[in-house]
Amino acid sequence: MTAFLIVLTISPAIVAGHLGPTIVCYTATQPVTIDGKWTSKSEWNDTGETQLLVADGNGVGYFRVKQDRTWLYVLAESLIDTSAENNAGKADYAQVLLDTLHDGGNAPMVDDYFFAPWYENTSYTGMHTEKGTGTGWQSADPVEGMQAKIGLDTGNSPHQPHPHVTVEFRIPLSIIRIGTFGFFIRMGDSSNVLTMHFYWPGPTMADQSIDPSSWGNVSISLGTIPEFSNTLLVVALVILSALAVFRFGKRRSRLFREQGS
Repeated sequence: MTAFLIVLTISPAIVAGHLGPTIVCYTATQPVTIDGKWTSKSEWNDTGETQLLVADGNGVGYFRVKQDRTWLYVLAESLIDTSAENNAGKADYAQVLLDTLHDGGNAPMVDDYFFAPWYENTSYTGMHTEKGTGTGWQSADPVEGMQAKIGLDTGNSPHQPHPHVTVEFRIPLSIIRIGTFGFFIRMGDSSNVLTMHFYWPGPTMADQSIDPSSWGNVSISLGTIPEFSNTLLVVALVILSALAVFRFGKRRSRLFREQGS
């Protein structure tokens, strides 16, 4: 915990920007179970949602990120892929790539990670891990505590249809060395058409994994996601109602004066 909090205070002078947009990773208020689905309807409601780009066509997918100061959690959903499968090695897959020092570059650096789970069967998700070398990627040992699961949402997701393919990641924050880091995500079905392949941030799916400077940014917040509370909503409605009554009253008074003149 202490090490992580210290990391967030590192001077921005060492941070190199990425070309993609920035999303905020808020502190979780709901626990996460890594089971490849929305375990409950509220499991991921403490996060913002970002739409994934589709490789071709009109498929729709989304992803979310949050953290609990120990783990980074990632959820991604493909609303067009309604069956998780592995046919002769052609499987549903996902990839999360991290530039943990946010130092960019046009090739994966030694602080960059590549996590690539794939669907094997309902009870097992395979995992491949790579690290940057300065010129490319190479296979690496599994990261302790890292988990991923690809499965089917069973109806708790706010998105239809149900079921649809969902992937969840749990990544140790100990490997992320600064409060804003580079981030790239892909998911899809390698046995099917391009409408089932999604990525963020763009502009292309094919070569971004080898060019960290093109990735997006995730900025960690130690606060929870802002909410417009019920109390504030009631107050706002009361004020709006009072203003409406006041304006209506003034209009009636003016109408009566005009009729009486």
